[in-house]
Amino acid sequence: MRILIADDNPVFQSVLKVMLTNWGYSVVAACDGKEAWQILGAEGAPSLAILDWMMPGIDGLEVCRLARAEFGRSVYILILTAKTESEDLVAAMQAGADDYVTKPLKSQELRIRLAAACRILDLEERLALALGQSASAARTGRKLSPGMSGSN
Repeated sequence: MRILIADDNPVFQSVLKVMLTNWGYSVVAACDGKEAWQILGAEGAPSLAILDWMMPGIDGLEVCRLARAEFGRSVYILILTAKTESEDLVAAMQAGADDYVTKPLKSQELRIRLAAACRILDLEERLALALGQSASAARTGRKLSPGMSGSN
């Protein structure tokens, strides 16, 4: 899976990129919010983004708001930040973030959260496919194949 990481700290970005690559992810990096926004708007954009909250120009929360307004829920967004107060978490989630991880980063916590994000994205993709097949079947009068009927 491709992941966008956006962080203005080149050392942290490099460490995160190596970590994610070692876990089997393909990483696209952005050094600020503007670049992250451009990547998310491009053809074939990653469906998972890790955005640092505090970046120059457009911050991570603003990228999150823009992405939700433009793309809805088609991208899973994890906000990464040094902010640790509960009102910060609330602000991030209200901006449309799907998850929130604090710095200093705990690698195993991030790994488990990314695994959960991948499961969610996979389920959303399978649901969209099933709904598309169901709608197509309804239009054409076809019966759904076993396992696609929605009843288990």
